[in-house]
Amino acid sequence: MRLAGLLMMVVVAAGSYGQLVVGTWQAIKESSCLENELEPPTETEEELSQQMAARSGATPKVIQFNSDNTGEHNWKSVGKKKAAVREKFLYKVADDALYLLDKKSRLIIDTYIIQVLTAESLVLVNKSRPCERMELVRVNQR
Repeated sequence: MRLAGLLMMVVVAAGSYGQLVVGTWQAIKESSCLENELEPPTETEEELSQQMAARSGATPKVIQFNSDNTGEHNWKSVGKKKAAVREKFLYKVADDALYLLDKKSRLIIDTYIIQVLTAESLVLVNKSRPCERMELVRVNQR
């Protein structure tokens, strides 16, 4: 009887952890492997970087996780010139990992380690490239 109760608590805890991810999140900070390897930018490089960022689109990077394990994002895909309008995907949360799945085969195409998950913030690290880190905040939907 105790084993059944313990098993039920583990299942409920795992399910609620996945429920915390559900919602709309906006990226506020991203770091790449290249940024970590470079020296700190000079004042001129920092000014140039700010000017280039001002010319990029004002579209915020937003990702939405639905309760049915589907989601949408407007990230710029590798190899594409424009950001995706709203690219759809499947996902699964297990333990401290977020798996992005192929829509047809449902095979894992990318894995992120969940470093921080609270009601208001989410920090993800790409498992295959641990130097890539993304900080997101929950966006309230009206």
